[in-house]
Amino acid sequence: MYRLLTDGDSRLDEWRNDVNECLELAYRYDLVDADLEARLKNGDRESWQSTMNELRVARVMEEIFGKGCLRWHPQGKKQKVGEYELVTNKIDTSTFIEVKTVFPRDMERLENRIIYMLRRYAEQVPIPSFLNVHIEVLGTSESISGKKFKNFLSRELSAINPNDLAEKESKLPDYKDDSTGLHLKIETLAIKPEQKERNCHIGIIGGEAKSLENEAYIKHSLSKAYEQLPSGGKPCLVIICASTAFPIDKDDMIDALFGHLAVRYYWQNGRPIKEPETIRKPDGFFQPRHNRKVSVVGLYKGRNAENLLEIYHNPCGRNPIPDSMFMKEGIRQLVKASDTEMKWI
Repeated sequence: MYRLLTDGDSRLDEWRNDVNECLELAYRYDLVDADLEARLKNGDRESWQSTMNELRVARVMEEIFGKGCLRWHPQGKKQKVGEYELVTNKIDTSTFIEVKTVFPRDMERLENRIIYMLRRYAEQVPIPSFLNVHIEVLGTSESISGKKFKNFLSRELSAINPNDLAEKESKLPDYKDDSTGLHLKIETLAIKPEQKERNCHIGIIGGEAKSLENEAYIKHSLSKAYEQLPSGGKPCLVIICASTAFPIDKDDMIDALFGHLAVRYYWQNGRPIKEPETIRKPDGFFQPRHNRKVSVVGLYKGRNAENLLEIYHNPCGRNPIPDSMFMKEGIRQLVKASDTEMKWI
């Protein structure tokens, strides 16, 4: 912010105009308060980008539906609130909107916090061996039920012969917390702790290094947004914004929402009985029995992009939004063509 206000470089004029237009919108909706100023001025790049993206997407909504189309900070699930809700005569009810900016290190930071908490809780359980814990799925929350995790370890370790713990590796059942989505794979290692380690009984926490694909970050951000969505008959729109260091394209979005591509083969008695076919694996965010409160997911691509907004309709959404709502130049939509196909319009 300081550089934009003081640097005379004309190449920054575009950025200054962008900030001016966003702040004009913020003033018009009476949003300029101590919280907004702090988020823009504290020097944290992620806070800056998140705040600016919320205002940029709001500007796009006004370009499509006219000034005054937004109501800010609507009530979401329980005590949570969303960014804004869209009020338009194109549909009978308002649309709840949540904006999420995807950052490249978000999941690693969350994983480190989870590892720290797992270690602290595991150290409270007598374990005559070392543990190796691999985080299969991070889930959506940083909170972990320490009592639940300790009870799990106590119960499963007591079912194993103590002599076996010291002599061979033993795999425990997967640990799953349905309230947060956390999924762990745990095994004991056939290594006895040294005497000085007897008080903690814990070895390796974390698991092997892994490479995360873009869609993992997208689904993680969508899951966090889902926690804030209201229940009932209100359509819900989640807008994904890429941070400047984390480009996202349509293939990333399609894999995240509809699942990864795979090939299905049909064999009988060692012979193919018909041609292979391509399918989408059921690992996407859109599911027939899950995440149905999301009507649409949008990808904000920036004002200089050929299509500044891409809209992905949820074929399983409980409260669908009509295609006609986003029929405007600069916006393209992936809509349901049949029970098995989607198409771009």
